[in-house]
Amino acid sequence: MKLRRQNYFDRSSDFNTNRLDEIISLQWGIINSHIHLIASACYPFPSVLRALSEPSFVLPAEGMPLSRYLPGSKAMDIVEVEGEKLALRLFGYPVGYKASLQPHSGTQANQIVYNSVLEPDDTVLCLKPKKGGHISHSVLISRRHKTVNYELTQEGYIDYDNLEEVAVREKPKLIIVGGSSLSREIDFERCFKIARKVNAFLHADISHTATFIAANVHKPVFPYCDFVTFNTVKNLRGPNSGILIYKDKYTKEVHSSIFPTTQGGANETNMLGKFAALLEWCDRDISSYAKSIIYSARLMGDVLMEEGINLTSNGTDCHILLVDLKDSSSSGAELERKMEELGVLINKNLTPNDKRSPLTTSGLRIGTTNLAILNYEDKDLIKLAKWIANIINNQSTEIDTIRELIHKYNVKIGKQD
Repeated sequence: MKLRRQNYFDRSSDFNTNRLDEIISLQWGIINSHIHLIASACYPFPSVLRALSEPSFVLPAEGMPLSRYLPGSKAMDIVEVEGEKLALRLFGYPVGYKASLQPHSGTQANQIVYNSVLEPDDTVLCLKPKKGGHISHSVLISRRHKTVNYELTQEGYIDYDNLEEVAVREKPKLIIVGGSSLSREIDFERCFKIARKVNAFLHADISHTATFIAANVHKPVFPYCDFVTFNTVKNLRGPNSGILIYKDKYTKEVHSSIFPTTQGGANETNMLGKFAALLEWCDRDISSYAKSIIYSARLMGDVLMEEGINLTSNGTDCHILLVDLKDSSSSGAELERKMEELGVLINKNLTPNDKRSPLTTSGLRIGTTNLAILNYEDKDLIKLAKWIANIINNQSTEIDTIRELIHKYNVKIGKQD
């Protein structure tokens, strides 16, 4: 039987091309027609978008740099070796640490840590999702490990006395600090002293605060933590992918955990995207950027509180404002849906001791990273905060306010319809 050969680089059918164009156009339409206040993602650098469009995945980079299981990895070896140095450079080259760009996500980076040092039934001390912890710190590991929790103060800070009390009582193998809706700075040195007191590993998930730590506007995470994980999409303007920094004495355990225990080959496209983002920060003022994000959040937070809106910690030390709706007739889900219809993307979020479900919630999480990227003026930050307050307070509000802000700032984002 004669084989019919095809050119697999032929142009796609008009239907396939048109359908793809429709979806891409829809996505850009959403981006360009909304004010993006979702705290867990930000606009990437153009160079990151370029990197993500390249066919890096065509040549799999399985294994560690310079020690691959497959040929053709020269370019990815360079990306990883140089990228690891750039990740350490971001934090001032902490002595005694190594980095990996291989984690597929922030959650995968966390799982790599767990698989490096934990045995079944080991105890992990962490923060509950309802208190601001990430689900990967407790929910995703509770089947294999015992999880116990520490508390927050009424002001939204980690209750270090409670953390120490629980650590001494429960003797955890691993202590995790960090979260997905914490708005206050963390004292890693204090956490280190507690961890050492009970002979526990200390793991910092700084996905939401890596920028502020790198900029030295938050307290340092090094040399206090054994493992540090973060995702570059939150406010480092990289792809939705993870980075792990770890003490070099755990290199063997980490490498084995990365491959083959936790994941297979790396995501080459995302590694190139992370490399692009880290390169950008070599030539940019991360301190001014970080301070601008925090300034925007604090200004908006002050306005919201003046308008009678409750914030869980009465302020913020980062890009996150967590609105407490326990006394409101509206749920987080209802307000999220209403604001999206009017052109503002804010996500529903659990608040401390929330009695509603994660799909309903008694809170809203507001992020100001994208407002800083787009250089929002003070008067417009105030205008936006008052508009949000009016929606929460169920008062009439002008849709023209949002349209004007979108017209003024969203043109800076990129591709337009």
